[in-house]
Amino acid sequence: MNLDEKKLFCQLKNGKSYAFEQLYVAYKVPALKFCYSLLKDKDEAEGMVQDVFLQLWVKRSQLNTDANFKSYLFSCLRNKAYDYFKIVKRNESAKLDLWQKIKVLHEIKEEVDETKVLESLKQAVDTLPKGRKHILQLRYEGGKSYKEIAEQLNISIHTVKNQLIKAKHHLKGHVDISLVVAFLISLF
Repeated sequence: MNLDEKKLFCQLKNGKSYAFEQLYVAYKVPALKFCYSLLKDKDEAEGMVQDVFLQLWVKRSQLNTDANFKSYLFSCLRNKAYDYFKIVKRNESAKLDLWQKIKVLHEIKEEVDETKVLESLKQAVDTLPKGRKHILQLRYEGGKSYKEIAEQLNISIHTVKNQLIKAKHHLKGHVDISLVVAFLISLF
């Protein structure tokens, strides 16, 4: 590093904007070329150079001015590019995982039809105790409120709620959940 660059680097650390501008002008083009050689994307390279110079300005008071400015700048750019590649790789992996899940769900959807789901649900409802089954039918087939069911059956609202909770637990344990999930997905 020649004396002027060393001096500019020290002045940058002390918050002198003219020093920052001179370093930016001197190293912008080489920094862009370096980033483009790594990324092969002009817009991404420009953004990365801008980000690194912005960070230099924001964290100027923490800079180690004993280092060579050019080496420091290009190390920052290289590290930023590596971080970018890690993010891209992670995103590609996430996309691949998502497509695999969509493919599996699509295959399940094709295998499941509404009659299988309804038959599974009907069989599970048929195994409920008579009173609980009746409360469930009043609620979901009849569209009645807890209060209406309680009045009709001459029981408390609390009993209606408890019986519906128990019915739901029973159904969860007896209905093929994969059929229900596939059916719900097919609705969307």
